[in-house]
Amino acid sequence: MPRSPVIPQGKYSTRPVHRPGGHDVLIPFTSSPGQCWAATATARTAALLPIGKTAYLLPGKSAKDRYGRRLYYVWSAKGVHVNRNLIRFGYGRAALFKPNDKYLKLFRSERSKAQAEKLRIWSGKCDKPGGTPTPAPTKPSVDDPRFRTCGEANAKGYGPYVRGKDPEYAWHQDRDGDGVVCER
Repeated sequence: MPRSPVIPQGKYSTRPVHRPGGHDVLIPFTSSPGQCWAATATARTAALLPIGKTAYLLPGKSAKDRYGRRLYYVWSAKGVHVNRNLIRFGYGRAALFKPNDKYLKLFRSERSKAQAEKLRIWSGKCDKPGGTPTPAPTKPSVDDPRFRTCGEANAKGYGPYVRGKDPEYAWHQDRDGDGVVCER
């Protein structure tokens, strides 16, 4: 696994790592500056990746994502999996950049634990005055079982589901963008 010293970065919501060969790599870890928990997540990342210390980088299957960014799984000098730690303790959420999905199941599991414990971004609160909290996740309705397709839901007498009203809306694709899925 390549190792690299951590170097200073400006105001952005990323933590820089200098990769041998002259590439600066920005490690995304949380929401944008100014959003709830961004400053707290920045401080946590700085504590995990102190400037001047070694960081260990594991590239994904693809060298760059579709935006040209270099994305890595990162471990601190002490062996802490930084990506996992930030997700597990509610400082950030997992983002999938296919085909870089090596730890996706682990990250989703850690996210579920943070959500269950209502940690930071999952608390429904904001760590700064006047900020807008991240909405708490909604639990699926007990009445509607989960179906693989809208056709299956409709065949069993379920649907339609409305965005912002029915948690089942998130389970299906809104192809026409009208805010309703599983229309009959």
